[in-house]
Amino acid sequence: MIKLLYKYFLIVLLIWITGSANSQITERQRPAEWDNLVPGVRFIDRFLPMPASTLSSDTWGATGVIPRYVDNGIEDRKRSYWGGNILTGEDGLYHLFVCGWPEDAPEGHFMWPRSTVYHAVCNNSIGPYLVKDTIGPGHNPEAFQTADGRYVIYVIDGYYLSTSLNGPWEYNYFQFDNRDCPIIEGLSNLTFSRREDGSFLMVCRGGGVWISRTGLSTYNQITDACIYPPVEGEFEDPVVWHDHIQYHLIVNDWLGRIAFYLRSPDGIHWVTDPGEAYLPGISYHADGYVEEWFKYERIKVLQDKYGRAIQANFAVIDTLKHEDKAKDNHSSKNISIPLNPGLLLTWESPDGILSDTQPVYLRVKGEPGFNPATDMDIPSLRFGASEVVNYGGGVLR
Repeated sequence: MIKLLYKYFLIVLLIWITGSANSQITERQRPAEWDNLVPGVRFIDRFLPMPASTLSSDTWGATGVIPRYVDNGIEDRKRSYWGGNILTGEDGLYHLFVCGWPEDAPEGHFMWPRSTVYHAVCNNSIGPYLVKDTIGPGHNPEAFQTADGRYVIYVIDGYYLSTSLNGPWEYNYFQFDNRDCPIIEGLSNLTFSRREDGSFLMVCRGGGVWISRTGLSTYNQITDACIYPPVEGEFEDPVVWHDHIQYHLIVNDWLGRIAFYLRSPDGIHWVTDPGEAYLPGISYHADGYVEEWFKYERIKVLQDKYGRAIQANFAVIDTLKHEDKAKDNHSSKNISIPLNPGLLLTWESPDGILSDTQPVYLRVKGEPGFNPATDMDIPSLRFGASEVVNYGGGVLR
């Protein structure tokens, strides 16, 4: 009987361990046609090497992340950090609003529901960021500025508001009107983008689109279906932004550890581009060495004056979340990875582009570090629908 009970215990333990692991990762089958994509068309192709800084092995972490750039983003032995995005200030500093919890918390990583939001600063966008002050309780922050100049730090279930990046901050709650439509998977992990008229577009975790006139006024749901790609996935962590051309969105399949990139002319009608938006392995050095973080989550983007994404920030962890215990060698941090911003393009056809428009003129603007006359590979240029061009088709005139 004792042997049978012991065998039963081992079976239950194995099931629990396997179930715990499977709750953190599963393998997704990559579409075979993605093998035919032209280099450079996937969002993942935009990730650049992490700038060289302090490379150290004297720190926490699994073997895959040692050595690493310990002054990239924010990390220390005191806290486990998660999520957060960067705003540029009039003071010339970069302000990171990030959440975290004590590394020695008995719950380990699962202290996250009792996160604290911190205000960290740096004189460059990469890091190291140092905590300047504490904002208050909250998880998964995303900061933005309203058209009237006020600053908002969204956290799950509420937001902080201030007239200055340095506070003081007042806590409040958003109001939502679903307009008799079903709310898609609840209202958490929200992401925001200011529209050209000063109003705000918001995408919730489930992929519903909402609009607020000011960013603080009531958010009204304007879609009744999920905008994410119709594929297998456990989606969360959406991030939305708008540049001088269109809206962009990345959403993460946290279970499959693969993200998808979408784009839209209006924030309502979306197209999913083929290929990975990001995968584990994107944090690499100029010599090819890769910091092998186990998971990349909570992507946020830093934008330039044209709205282009020039840097991605991630919450990364070096192991399965349930293996990150109190006072151990595992933890999480926020990292900064530069992005290729892409070209500044404008159409020169004054009456728009129709099926019979001949010829079509495209202007590529030069900028520091890029001369279109000498730095462009003209024979590689193709024009046409993305589902054709991304696979090497299209036309060149």
